[in-house]
Amino acid sequence: MKKWMIILGSCLTVILASLVIVFFVARQPLSDQLNRAEEIASSEFGVTVEESYHFNGSEVYSIVKGTDPEGEQLLVFIPENDELEIETRQLNEGIEEDEVLSMLNAEDEPAKILSSKIGFESVGPVWEIVYKDQEDTLNYYYVKFDDGEWWRTIRNL
Repeated sequence: MKKWMIILGSCLTVILASLVIVFFVARQPLSDQLNRAEEIASSEFGVTVEESYHFNGSEVYSIVKGTDPEGEQLLVFIPENDELEIETRQLNEGIEEDEVLSMLNAEDEPAKILSSKIGFESVGPVWEIVYKDQEDTLNYYYVKFDDGEWWRTIRNL
């Protein structure tokens, strides 16, 4: 019986270690892309990186948020597709998150906000608010970052 326990414990340990390795190997390209984006933002725009994340819209972008040499908050939108241009915006030049959430609350009754972040779409920088409504369905609400104009809503996913 003791032999079976040792064999079973060894098998479980190997399986668990394999799953951890697969997870980290699968995440490596995403980490490499963010590291590349942070390096571009730092070297080309002098940004001191505070946050970076991926945005999957009509194109995939790495978004880097940080402080430029003048002390201003800067957003750098770096496309995964090298044929597209890198875009930048100062954070204080766009609509604030609180205003977007107020717009959403006026239009719908979100039960729970799951995330809010700035991304880049065909119309330029956008706020993406992901939320669940009263019927517990997933919804996406997009507002243009530059002028605060509603862009689109995707409902009932």
